[in-house]
Amino acid sequence: MNHRQYIAAMSALGYSRAGAEDLIWLSKDATDVVLRTNNFVPRGDGLYEIWITDERDNFFRVSKDDREFLGTLSEAYELIYEEKREWLEAHPDAQRHSE
Repeated sequence: MNHRQYIAAMSALGYSRAGAEDLIWLSKDATDVVLRTNNFVPRGDGLYEIWITDERDNFFRVSKDDREFLGTLSEAYELIYEEKREWLEAHPDAQRHSE
C-alpha cells in the first residue's frame, strides 16, 4: 500500500484526507519524530519502524506479534489501516476523524 492507497482505504473507513494524514508522520530519521499518533521512522535498507507517543509525549516502538515492527513503508501503511479497520469493526458507533 502506498500513500495514495492508504488515503483511499482510510477514506473508505470514513476518515477525511486530513484525518488520515494526522495519524501518520513520515520521519527523515529518528530525530525527526513529531507528536502524531504514528511516526514512520526509516531504519535503513528500505525498512521502517513505527513509533507512537503516549499521553506524556514519550515515544515507543510499535510491536506486532510480540516483536517490534520492522517492515517496508507499504507494510507500515497497511498496519495502521488494519488497526483502524479492526478497531472500527469492534466499535461500530465510534466517530471517525472526518475533520
